[in-house]
Amino acid sequence: MGRRKNRAIGPGALALAMGTAFPLAAQPIEITDVVATDARVIDIRAEDDCLATSLPGARCLPAPWLLDGGDGAPIGFHALRWLLGTVGLTGREPLVVYAGPEGASDDALAVAALAYLAGQDTVSVHDGAAVVTGPGGEGRSFSREAVYTAPMRIGSMAVSDDAAPDDAGSLRSRLIEFTRDGAAVAFAPQH
Repeated sequence: MGRRKNRAIGPGALALAMGTAFPLAAQPIEITDVVATDARVIDIRAEDDCLATSLPGARCLPAPWLLDGGDGAPIGFHALRWLLGTVGLTGREPLVVYAGPEGASDDALAVAALAYLAGQDTVSVHDGAAVVTGPGGEGRSFSREAVYTAPMRIGSMAVSDDAAPDDAGSLRSRLIEFTRDGAAVAFAPQH
């Protein structure tokens, strides 16, 4: 049996308005070295690496596609939920984010946080040794294979004008921090 390390990340943990902290809630993003038989896997490495070799049944969805909506702005939730549907996710299945045989990465933590906020039922980040197989993961479809219907965790979000422009204050950095210790992050500036 593999090890599981829970990192509590729940609605109260994401205050999204910078500097506001709430108590941790019970729905965690797990760091694990096992993939449950009913779990769906997204491989967030470069598409060529994923297509060459990946975990069995993995779908390729490179992290930059999820973390950068262009012009340095974060991807919007409409586009995020569309992309999740292009790999057959509805939000009801367990999801494992795989960043490669080296284990969990900062990008994996950020992608897991986004999937959690998008409404994904359970989210884990794969860490530890993995048996990767050929022919590799499967690319995403150009249209949705499933309609992503999980309700977003909007109660966990607040829009902030305070988003810092430096790397330490970027959405990616704040999402990574959120997965590590429940620190508050800002999702996007208000328009």
